[in-house]
Amino acid sequence: MTVTEMFSSFLDNLKIENADKISNQYEEITSCLNKKFRDTESRTANSLQVGSYGRYTGIKGISDLDMLYIMPKSEWDTYKDGKQAKLLSDVRAAIQNRYPTSNVKVDSPVVRIEFTNFHVEV
Repeated sequence: MTVTEMFSSFLDNLKIENADKISNQYEEITSCLNKKFRDTESRTANSLQVGSYGRYTGIKGISDLDMLYIMPKSEWDTYKDGKQAKLLSDVRAAIQNRYPTSNVKVDSPVVRIEFTNFHVEV
């Protein structure tokens, strides 16, 4: 086996096996939050993947996706001055509406959605 083949095999052993599922859930969560806060169902706008998955440094066996949702400026007054708990509660409700049978909970300072084999933190 050549060095190139061994390195290729090594990379294959590190490759995330459920990347399609993680990406799909990320897009679905983005869509439901956009619907709630922006009256659009875009699956890509206003969110960012962060953490190891978002930096493309995640490896096989990754257990979570960290994501940021960018709230519209029009909502700032609703959630400023100590109303972060309401913000998290409203985000949780929007996501729970999309995933009624999933465990969706506020785990300050994030909303955590548990799926089979991984979870998403918003």
